[in-house]
Amino acid sequence: MQKRDQVRARKVFDHIKPLENDPMGKLYGSLALAAPILIRTAGLLPAIAFYKAKNKPHHQKLLANLEAELKSLNILADDSTLHAHLLDCDLNRYIRLTREVLILCRWHKRYAQSVLKVEPGEDGNE
Repeated sequence: MQKRDQVRARKVFDHIKPLENDPMGKLYGSLALAAPILIRTAGLLPAIAFYKAKNKPHHQKLLANLEAELKSLNILADDSTLHAHLLDCDLNRYIRLTREVLILCRWHKRYAQSVLKVEPGEDGNE
């Protein structure tokens, strides 16, 4: 039986690997590197709202991947979006979701560096 962090790592890897040779890969990778900082400074809901407002493919891809990962871990219901759920949840649930998303973002960041070959400070993040 795999540990929860191994499951997270596998889910994120399965989302990152197809972007390895995709033109969007570098933009996605830069976004993945910056996501934890944005979430910690602005908060999860404002960060999600920012990504939704940007409405660019790499922003939408990161949101879709995070939602799919949360759903596969049974943290988010299949019929819910992360944004909608955050608008309605209580503080304890909000904190739990923030922690879980930050853990997932850590894996996104690691794979952005190792698989997508994106380095901190590289241009491409909007």
